[in-house]
Amino acid sequence: MPIFCLAKGIAFLPFRHLHLHPSDAEELGVKDKDLVAVKTNGERMVILENVLCRVSPNYTLEFHIDTDEANASGLQTGDLVQIIAVDGFHELRTFKKRKVLVLNCGSSSVKFKVFDMPSEKILFQGNETRDEGHPLKETLAGIFRQVGKEVDVVAHRIVHGADLFPASVEITDDVLGQVEQISHLAPLHNPINLEGIRAARHCYPGVPHIAVFDTSFHQTMPPTSYLYSLPYEYYEKHKIRKYGFHGCSHRYVMERAAQIIGTTPGNLRLISCHIGNGVSVTAIRNGESYDTSMGFTPLAGVTMGTRSGNIDPGIIPYLETVEGIDNGELMGILNHRSGLLGISGVSHDIRVLMEYAKEGHQRSQLALDLFVAKIHKYIGLYFARLNGADGLIFTAGVGENSPEIRERICSGLEFAGVYLDSTANREGRGERLISSKYSPVKVMVIPTNEEIIMARDAYQIAVTTRE
Repeated sequence: MPIFCLAKGIAFLPFRHLHLHPSDAEELGVKDKDLVAVKTNGERMVILENVLCRVSPNYTLEFHIDTDEANASGLQTGDLVQIIAVDGFHELRTFKKRKVLVLNCGSSSVKFKVFDMPSEKILFQGNETRDEGHPLKETLAGIFRQVGKEVDVVAHRIVHGADLFPASVEITDDVLGQVEQISHLAPLHNPINLEGIRAARHCYPGVPHIAVFDTSFHQTMPPTSYLYSLPYEYYEKHKIRKYGFHGCSHRYVMERAAQIIGTTPGNLRLISCHIGNGVSVTAIRNGESYDTSMGFTPLAGVTMGTRSGNIDPGIIPYLETVEGIDNGELMGILNHRSGLLGISGVSHDIRVLMEYAKEGHQRSQLALDLFVAKIHKYIGLYFARLNGADGLIFTAGVGENSPEIRERICSGLEFAGVYLDSTANREGRGERLISSKYSPVKVMVIPTNEEIIMARDAYQIAVTTRE
């Protein structure tokens, strides 16, 4: 075993070491004082060699590393690592493999993926559409038949967790009850999510089911970001506050941005733009959500495909009076007939509107101009809230695939240090930097991957609570 000699008769053991219980050591095939290597799954994937194994009945399975080296490797407390042998990189494993089923139950479709964890390899995936009259239970039954019974963990997306769930949790009857109590905050989403959970628990009764919330990432926002200027008693009594959404997406691209820039999220100020049919912009400071554009519901914020975004609240009773409509009808208009569709009168699809605009359709051009202006305004706001930014991220369907929209959004942000490389923006594909090499703010396109965040959370909870 190599040691580092400082002077005659004096030696230091390697500072990287593993604590193992004898049962862990037996399963992994290592002995006390063996040297192995550790492959990290943190913010940067690196292999650390010469890790000393220490075995004792008093130990639980833990990896100990110097703080400076952990920072350099992008590791944080709670991250999972894999033990491998240096000779030929033969993997020994820290935990048994788990097959994780990720479910995303929506109103018109159910997306699913099966991951081999911790390798993160996708074993099976699909997207089953369903008509409004087709029961979700039947759609899920077909998915479960495709997936089979060999599932170790199931991860469920839940849109709204209010302020009850700052992180993903294992689903118990108490957790289900709490989610039911707040379902009125997301009446189009949470009831469907709950129906999916019940069906999956019935099909896979003996495995852990994990709830992953869209709202959890934003629970780090300070009161100056999440409170509305209403009587405080309404927050106390009814929990009326900003919650934010697209949390898994913003969290994933934050982690990838840190890897691209070459540091950890804790050292960065980022502005993340999730631009799809739904749109949200998030200010991220030191690895945590600091502010976000969506609010009490996903209706708030910028102009979206069919959603209005922020409007003067006084418009609501006025329209109810002059149009002779009730509150339910008006909320339907704000959610489904507004945004790009409402302004253009022809489509909610950016691609369609661009074609119409090229042909001289003025309302399509106006819809695009308004869409860009609202996002541009929020980015400027978050530059102020963060006192500058290190990176600007574009993700989701439009953010990833529309160089024209990205260019228009970034135009005028030069004062803040944003300079695009027009060639990289227009000609590149996939994950990449699109800013000039001289740009103080790094501008990135990062395809989102909400499912891998769900799989990682589910795996980590399962192996740390059930091992």
